[in-house]
Amino acid sequence: MLTTIYYIIVSAVILIALFIGALKFRIFDFKGTVAALIVGIIIVVLGSLYWLILMLIFAITAQMATKFRIKDKAREKLQEGENGERHASNVIYAALIGVAIAAMNALRIDGFPYFLIFGVSFASVNADTFASEIGVFDKNVYMITSFKKIKPGVNGGVSLLGEAMALLGAFIIGIAYIILDFHGFAVVPLIVITLLGFTGCQVDSLLGSLFENRGKMSKGQVNAFSTLIAVAIAFLIYL
Repeated sequence: MLTTIYYIIVSAVILIALFIGALKFRIFDFKGTVAALIVGIIIVVLGSLYWLILMLIFAITAQMATKFRIKDKAREKLQEGENGERHASNVIYAALIGVAIAAMNALRIDGFPYFLIFGVSFASVNADTFASEIGVFDKNVYMITSFKKIKPGVNGGVSLLGEAMALLGAFIIGIAYIILDFHGFAVVPLIVITLLGFTGCQVDSLLGSLFENRGKMSKGQVNAFSTLIAVAIAFLIYL
């Protein structure tokens, strides 16, 4: 009983802090903040407090990448929102696959390391965020499907800086996962999360080039589907 009460109190404190912090630092607009709060509640109920902490680490580090040289990005009209804030649709598409994994975990479908796969989902989103938000400062950008040089910020563009940042974004989530789940250093989960997160980012670039640029998929749909591919590979690995 005391453990349950403690869990509820700690979760509530973190969620309230998330709501206030998101508004204060303009991580999301108001609707996006409400959406993030709802997602957080769902993750706490279907997953655990550790799952929520991992998601918060994603949100904080993704915001750091988003705010990186925001004024320079704004001058080139490459920023998200007016000043880096994200909307409810961004939250929903980023968390959609993670919520589905949490639901599978709650249904007690045995045989899969759901927390690890949850980490893969956010590693994919974080990799894409780091690649797009910091990679735009590399002037040597090439279309992933044709390798023709293009302007920074175009969907499907890749660069050395962007690829390095994609790896970093996924690696951060991998490190967070092994600390939360193993309380130490575990090489295999770190490699799996990092590489699959990086893979999801590459799929995102491919879909951006092939479909988003042609108006056949939205940015959110591309993000969700690329994350789904990375997660599907994780499920196949652990069959």
